[in-house]
Amino acid sequence: MSGILGLMDIAKRALAAEQLGVEVTSHNISNVNTPGYSRQVVNFETSLALPSPFGPLGYGVQVTGIERAFDAFATASLDANTSLLAEQKSKKTYLEQVASLFNETDTGGLSELITGFWDAWSALSDNPSGSGERQALLTQAENLADAFSFRANQLVKTRTAITQQIDPTINKINSYAAQIAELNQKIMATEVNGQQANDLRDQRNAAINSLSELVGVHYYTSGDGTISVTLANGCSLVEGVNSWTLSSQVTSSDTISILWNGPGGTSVDVTSSLTGGNLSAMIEVRDTLITQYQADLDDLAKELIGQVNSLHSQGVGLELFSAVTSSYYVTDPTAALMNNPDLAFGDRITAGSFTIHVEDGSGGTTATAIPITATTTLNDLATYINTNVANVTATVVTSGSESRLEITAASGYTFGFSQDDSNTLMALGLNTFFTGDSAWTIGVNDTVANNLDFIAAGQIDPTSGAHAPGDNSNALLLAELGEDPAGPGGLTFSDAYQKLVTTIGLAADEAGDKQTYYQGLVDQFTQLRDSVSGVSLDEELTNLIKYQRAYQAAAKMITTADEMLQTLLSLKSGG
Repeated sequence: MSGILGLMDIAKRALAAEQLGVEVTSHNISNVNTPGYSRQVVNFETSLALPSPFGPLGYGVQVTGIERAFDAFATASLDANTSLLAEQKSKKTYLEQVASLFNETDTGGLSELITGFWDAWSALSDNPSGSGERQALLTQAENLADAFSFRANQLVKTRTAITQQIDPTINKINSYAAQIAELNQKIMATEVNGQQANDLRDQRNAAINSLSELVGVHYYTSGDGTISVTLANGCSLVEGVNSWTLSSQVTSSDTISILWNGPGGTSVDVTSSLTGGNLSAMIEVRDTLITQYQADLDDLAKELIGQVNSLHSQGVGLELFSAVTSSYYVTDPTAALMNNPDLAFGDRITAGSFTIHVEDGSGGTTATAIPITATTTLNDLATYINTNVANVTATVVTSGSESRLEITAASGYTFGFSQDDSNTLMALGLNTFFTGDSAWTIGVNDTVANNLDFIAAGQIDPTSGAHAPGDNSNALLLAELGEDPAGPGGLTFSDAYQKLVTTIGLAADEAGDKQTYYQGLVDQFTQLRDSVSGVSLDEELTNLIKYQRAYQAAAKMITTADEMLQTLLSLKSGG
């Protein structure tokens, strides 16, 4: 069509095109603060020319589509680094909580209490019979035990808190996967005629970015416009319009397994292949880092208990025993004590002996060596004592499934222990200072706590059986234990604890450094994406003026064409 009517048609098409430009620009401006929104652009093309006597005659403008400004590389890189950033941010948060439990800058830290415990033994060695020094030692020991238990308890609580966040996180992952699959379906339906579902694609990318914060994923676009999303090991979370789920379960070893639930009832443990995102951080901190910290703290407490008890069990207090019961038990009194799994320190029992000293009321003593072999049982031990040691009775006392050794002196007699090279006294908990075998269970033996005279500051002379109240030989050995490399890893107890504190602090610092690194990458790719997809108000206002002026010009074209037509009609009417 040419002529005046063609001119009007060109103007009409221009009006529609420029109006669409204003509408798209308005859409951009209104979404300037919408997260994940990609700037949209109207594609204008010259309409096909029409033949005329003068050659092809232009026929105005046509709109070929509305597309979004989108950089696939920048978006994929942003999602990948968002996942890694979320992982390190979560790790840093959890590890800082753990590190706060081992804050040694405040008074009352565990390091200070460990040092104070050895100092209390040193003070007792200066005055072995002093009730004040004994009370101070008991208080220091109880504070130390409480500090161990508190930290162990808080580590458990931290693991529990993380556990409570895992299922909600998995539910969010499943929700985003279902949302992406639903958006895939909507996008397919919208784009069936070759058009672009720009806003739906933005929503899908935003869902993928949110999913990336929760778990590391890979994704790729199919020819039909859908996006498939997989975990790092290739298990699909989204495939076309279908989505699959994750779930969790607690294993027998108290770790968390993450299961991928695929088609046909397929279930795959994907825990070890998780990378990136909050979920990966939760699993690593809960089941690797905190578990290791718990083990290290327990090792420290167990070694402290074992070393102190080993010395204390061979010492003597201000008075001897009339009766004593072992604090540790076995479930089968006919089973060998050596390497007995019921005894926390059963692996430390070796072939050897310990000595029982029995004293009568006039100060006369009798010493009897009690042999320990690889096959000695609790029943054997009781039988041997009853057969070979006069004026004491050994009994295996059973309560429920717990069997303990009880030794009782005859009326007018008392007894004590010395020279245990078999570690049996320590392993059974006879004349020991501490109870328990871990940071959670450490405590002061009630026998000592209820009678401070039983704190074994001295030793019984193996030859004469004498035990002077002023003897400080055992207290000196226990005080020196703090300087000995008797702790885990061949370190002193203080150094072993400082190593644990340093390990935790370094892990938190490393997570913080990585968070800063990935934050920089996220900022970089965010800027790169925004440079392409972001809405610039200055640019949009310029476009708005441009489309407005073009619209006004197109309207003027219609006015001009109408005037031309009216002039032509008036000429024909006058003729």
